[in-house]
This record gives sequence, C-alpha cells and structure tokens, in this order.
Amino acid sequence: MRAGHILKRSLAGLGVYRRRLLDAPFPGVAVLAYHGVLADETRDAGAPGGPLHVRASTLAAHCAVLRSHCTPIDGARFLRIAAGAETAPPRAVLVTFDDGYAGVLTHGIPVLEQYAIPAVVFVCTGPIARREHFWYDAVEMQAGSGRVDQLKGQPYDAWRRAVDAAAMSADAAHPLAPLSVAQLQALASHPLVEIGAHTVDHPILAAAPADVQERQIAGSRTMLSEWLGVAPELFAYPNGRPGLDFTDETAACVARYFSDGFAVGEAFTCPSRRRYEQRRFLMLDSVGGAELAHRLAVSWPRLGP
Repeated sequence: MRAGHILKRSLAGLGVYRRRLLDAPFPGVAVLAYHGVLADETRDAGAPGGPLHVRASTLAAHCAVLRSHCTPIDGARFLRIAAGAETAPPRAVLVTFDDGYAGVLTHGIPVLEQYAIPAVVFVCTGPIARREHFWYDAVEMQAGSGRVDQLKGQPYDAWRRAVDAAAMSADAAHPLAPLSVAQLQALASHPLVEIGAHTVDHPILAAAPADVQERQIAGSRTMLSEWLGVAPELFAYPNGRPGLDFTDETAACVARYFSDGFAVGEAFTCPSRRRYEQRRFLMLDSVGGAELAHRLAVSWPRLGP
C-alpha cells in the first residue's frame, strides 16, 4: 500500500495523470460528494464521521488537481447539460457537499475561492432550524457509529423515536456544527455556491411512508425558499444508494419539486440519462491529491457511466 502511494505521488509529480486526462475525455461527468470540512488541527479531535469529513488541506489538494486536470462546472451548467441544452466540456467535474455543516463556510469556502471551484451544497434543514446536531452525529457521540448503522436499517417509526430521543443541541464551536440560518444565507450569497435540498431530517426515505417522504422532500424546499428567497432546483437523497435508500417512487416525488436528484455510486454520471438518479463519487479524507488524480485518470474511467 505504501509503495503504491509513493508511485502515485511520483506519477502525479511527473504530470503523467494530467497528460492522460488531456488525451482522454471522461465517459460522463464526475460528480464528487463531500460532507464536512474541518480545520487541519481539529481532524483528530474525535469528531464523529471519521474520514467522511475532509481536512481543509485535503480539500485544497483535491481542488488543485481539479483546477489543473479537469473542467469544474456549477449546478446550473450541470442542469443545462442534463436538459440537452449544452454539451459537457472535457473532463467535467461537479463538486457537492452534503448535510450543511458550518465548516463548509468557514474552512471550505476559502479553499474553493483559492482555486475558483464552484460547488452545490445540499442542506438538511431541520437541524439548522432547531440548532441541533445532525442525528447521526448526535447518535455516534452518544452510542457509537455501530448504533448509527443500526438505526439506518430500522423502520421509519423506530428510527424517528430513537433520533428524537438522542437529539442534542449544537454548540457553534463544535467542528461538526450545522450552519445557522445566517451562515446559510451567507453561503447562499457566495458566487461560487448553489444551495440544494437534502430533506428536513435526513431519514432513509425508502423506509418512510409515502406521505412522510413527501413532507421531508417538499418541506426542505419550502424552508430553504423561505430562508433564501429562492427555491432550490437540486436535491440529494440521504445516504443515496439507489433501491436501498430511495426508490422509484421517491424519485418521482423529487421530480415534482426539483429539477434533478443526486444519489451516490461509483460511476460517472451521464446527466441526460440518469435524471433524478445522478451518481456521485464519495470523497474521503484518506484520498490524497495524487490518489484523486489516479482515480480520475485511471481507476474511475474503467467503471464507465
């Protein structure tokens, strides 16, 4: 493993990945899914979520690769591509962040500004309104990550009782605090950022009755519209695995309120073919800049769209 890491860093340093990417277009758009952004010094402070949340320096290494090797696009351009109104540029990449952590504003925006990388931030509105930790962070802090995984597999009513019982107020200084409404408004006003919806409370939608799914989906749109003065066009499914975390019926509900929906899955997305099921590559702090360049140039193209 160590030898492979050294080799990838050497290849990146020699420009091998960049040349390969310049010679070969992507088989679709590479959509990257991030979550929280942490200050480097807080990475080992015991925050829940482990490598799901990237250090600012990791994000910077990624953005350097994207700016040098790819063509970053914004959510509006992605929608034009999906609608057939525009052709995807070579090596198109869309950066997204899930949930609505305050660290995206405080630690992520300076990095995005440095490299002029646009991003879509998918926001879960309930914890922001209530000034509470996201349920999975609260549960992990109280009972460990195993309990989080267990609750994701529970029927909706059992999940609801458990997460309501575990609710925790969020200190604004916590590394995984959600955005406040004022911070969300500041983030939404940034020229590099578009806000999307991510439900009200981040349930596993496939486990919820149809009326609950609609309240979660439509409710997040309503709250964001009230806070920001404009309705979001894009939506991301919590957890995001097609057929497991959301169903065709869920996607049909999303289609009533949004212009497109984003899932997760190790594949490039062909925007016009995967409406309301756009795939995203999950990004972790353990993926360095050289590793991302290798995946973009070598590993991911083998997966196809």
